[in-house]
Amino acid sequence: MNCLRKIIPQCSKQAFPGKRFYSNSKDLSKDENRILYEKLLDKNYNSEKHTEASSFAKWLTPHYKFGPPRIMNYDWSIKSIHSWYKRKRIEFHKYNQRYITERVKSLGSDIAVAHFIVYRGGAIRFRGQEDFIRWNNKKEEYHINLPLTYDPNYFVEAIDAPDLMFYYEGLENFKNLFKLKWLCLRNNPVLDNWCLDYIGHAIPNLEYLDISNCPQITAGGIAGLQKLTQLKTLVINSNNIEIQMACFALEDIIPGLFVLIQESKDVRLQTKIKNLDVNEVQ
Repeated sequence: MNCLRKIIPQCSKQAFPGKRFYSNSKDLSKDENRILYEKLLDKNYNSEKHTEASSFAKWLTPHYKFGPPRIMNYDWSIKSIHSWYKRKRIEFHKYNQRYITERVKSLGSDIAVAHFIVYRGGAIRFRGQEDFIRWNNKKEEYHINLPLTYDPNYFVEAIDAPDLMFYYEGLENFKNLFKLKWLCLRNNPVLDNWCLDYIGHAIPNLEYLDISNCPQITAGGIAGLQKLTQLKTLVINSNNIEIQMACFALEDIIPGLFVLIQESKDVRLQTKIKNLDVNEVQ
């Protein structure tokens, strides 16, 4: 105990008080009763105001007026730690995909989104070119085939980003792409209705859109694509009757639109059916 007292800075009062404060305690002063009353009612109580200990001491030592140390107020179970890690990982991805104004000012919207997509494993194609630009050789820099300065002659015409997890914050990099006509966001588990609504007003000249295998999309998100008046082909796979009816309604709204609805197939279920013995089926 003496060693711990030397390591942890003590409060203005005793860090490990001998007495415990209860609501029926008669040895409390008037100020102590007021603080206890505010603590119980959870009103106007500021723990920082009533302690002079450092942040490390506040975590490990019991509060000199009330209760156990703050470290005991957290849930340290494996499930809670896993949830915390998952939440922080999502926050990191959203922050990493944020719209950076300085990058757009120095490179322009088209070249900036080209760097954004190629660095994350996608591919882009500029207008007037036939091949997509990808980062195939990881031993080289990703921008070996991309312009490093602003050039008004470069316009992104197609973006191929399958199997990439783009959040709403990442799609904000797609604005001001007035020459973009082809977009593939297949196999995106976090693409939702808000993302489709943003695509509807941020990319007005889009002609091809692939959003197959995106489980977060509902019929409301399909309805948000009616802003894409130049859309010619929409690829989606779903067995949901509401989504299919929304696609049919979208074909009536946008002239010349063809919606390709693929069946949603469960690979695990198919494998299980193939391995099933015929004699076991009753």
